[in-house]
Amino acid sequence: MKIFFYWVLYPLTRPFYLISVILNTIVACLVAIIISQFDRKGNLAHYVGKFWSLLNIFLSGTRLTIKGKEKINKNLTYIVMSNHQSLFDVWALIGKIPLQLRWVVKADIRKMPIFGYTLERAGHVYIDRKNREGASISLETASGKIKRGTSVIIFPEGTRSETGHLLKFRMGGAIIALKSGVPILPVTVNGSRFVLPKNTLALMPGKIEIVVGDVIDPRGYHENNQDELMEKIKAAIEKNLDLEYGKIKS
Repeated sequence: MKIFFYWVLYPLTRPFYLISVILNTIVACLVAIIISQFDRKGNLAHYVGKFWSLLNIFLSGTRLTIKGKEKINKNLTYIVMSNHQSLFDVWALIGKIPLQLRWVVKADIRKMPIFGYTLERAGHVYIDRKNREGASISLETASGKIKRGTSVIIFPEGTRSETGHLLKFRMGGAIIALKSGVPILPVTVNGSRFVLPKNTLALMPGKIEIVVGDVIDPRGYHENNQDELMEKIKAAIEKNLDLEYGKIKS
């Protein structure tokens, strides 16, 4: 019966789920854009994004849990760094991390109709990795947001890992940490690659787990040993990585 549900029945619902995501995304974007006219910091728009994220995870039939939430001080600002396995990671982190979050995202997303503009209005930061000068300005912008009391979240791998194993980490997160002096919150997402694998629409109801690691203090590091800082962050994320979590057993 379980095999019938996962491989026969549930795939039939995917088109309806996709349509619902498209429709509720348009509605959420319009609401966020309107709200952003009265809240330039993007704090209210963030809550719209949180509701939108949890709604779509719920509609997919996916269970979402978080461990180590007590390590997060809601009164502090962090640079949140996470591994990246699936598009569901974004929804999971926005939905469960109890902080005002702004993403550092690829500039290409800015071109997406409505959605790209909404992210900009909500205060998220675009970074063009192909443009070194532009990327430097984006990192300065992110650092400024942190200093003004808003946490920033980064996928240091820069792209999704198909196997779940960590890819090479980019240095942008370490640079922001050194510029701002703000503590780093390493976070591990498990199970999302089984819910929605990279480069597919083969959505499956499953379970996703967020594990919050120990906070890392960037003070004591500098430009000459920023590689060491990034390795420490990577090790903290890898420590809680469970490649079998959420795997669908036939």
